Amino acid sequence: MGVINTILGLGASVIMPIVIFLLGVVFRMKVKNALRAGLTVGIGFTGISLAISLVSDNLGGLVKAMQANWGLALDITDVGWPAASGIAFGSGTFVLASIVTFLIVNVICLAIKITHTLNVDIFNYWHFILIGTVSYFVTGNFILGIVVGTLFMMVNTILGERQEQVITDFAGEQMAGLTFSTQGFPLQLLFARGVDWVIDKIPGLNKISFNLGNLPSSISFFGEPMILGFLLGGIMSFLAGYKWDAALVVAVGLSAAMFLLPRMVSIMMEGLAPLTDAARDFMNTRFPGRKFNIAMDYCMLLGDRDVITMGIITVPIVLGLAIILPGNRFLPFTDLTALPYWMIGVVIGTKRNSFRALIAAVLTLCIGLWIATDLAPLITQMAAGVGFKFEAGTTISGFCVGQEWVGYIIHKIVSFFSGMF
Repeated sequence: MGVINTILGLGASVIMPIVIFLLGVVFRMKVKNALRAGLTVGIGFTGISLAISLVSDNLGGLVKAMQANWGLALDITDVGWPAASGIAFGSGTFVLASIVTFLIVNVICLAIKITHTLNVDIFNYWHFILIGTVSYFVTGNFILGIVVGTLFMMVNTILGERQEQVITDFAGEQMAGLTFSTQGFPLQLLFARGVDWVIDKIPGLNKISFNLGNLPSSISFFGEPMILGFLLGGIMSFLAGYKWDAALVVAVGLSAAMFLLPRMVSIMMEGLAPLTDAARDFMNTRFPGRKFNIAMDYCMLLGDRDVITMGIITVPIVLGLAIILPGNRFLPFTDLTALPYWMIGVVIGTKRNSFRALIAAVLTLCIGLWIATDLAPLITQMAAGVGFKFEAGTTISGFCVGQEWVGYIIHKIVSFFSGMF
């Protein structure tokens, strides 16, 4: 079990090159091409991580200062996704059983045509394992926990593949053949599309349309990613009460992140393109007429300017929501740097209409705060059970936990019925 945990602990930038290389060999790529593809994907992941760290390093102190200035006092601590994934991978036996079950069920569902996606996004299995562990913890039933995690994975996979055309319309044909099933993304995208549909039916609101990409040429300069990052960094630094020199550091850091992220994503796509082509050829040769997809991390969609912008804009918004939202006890902090991930579905689902995206974002964030609050006692007990260190008397959760929408729904249904017997 120690070996499994060590491998999983290496992170996506190491695990995914290994997975890509092995898949390349299976799909009959030349070994050197499979190795090149794997390393290129790893470089892309590493570049994305470095760019995100620019956001994290600059937003961390900024958010803390904003919280102090605004007098935020909520009693559930945000430990962030790294801690949440560590909790998920804390039980070696359950983790191993889950991964094996996920792969077997996925292959069976492929064989009987329930899905056409092979989910090889191994690192992000932790999302499914986390919710499965929550159900195991609540019910005391090992098998039931595995079932919940497996259902979460398969529902996400099927929802994700059903929205492939929406994603290719948004991001281009290079995304064809890929399924994005990470975390709450498939349902969040569907939810945002629903919000877009409702607004279409409301007179007046359905006429409001704004997008940074459609700014008049005289001011479009301000919509460029690096300029927008610089301006947003400066404005948020002002709200945090930073002095001018510290504000400049933050502004340049966020500017660099918005400039670099799209380039890092394109590097990763450069590595994935030959694999998806090889997989398609391999499957078409052996199963003529059948469509096959590969599930990948939705960070591949993160390089979009509108997504990054919405992720930064929603930082002060979610802090304000945390204060005023009835029933919320959760204070977002550590996971705020991951907000761009949770805005991907919002931006795609509202077709880049910034007005509608903002409405969908507020609703999405409210749901996330409520889920993070609801699961906090369980996350706290689970963390203590796997030896996670935190201050005694503290209740912990993660905003990432609040984004596990499908898993949360399945967990609640299973917990309700298991409590009846």
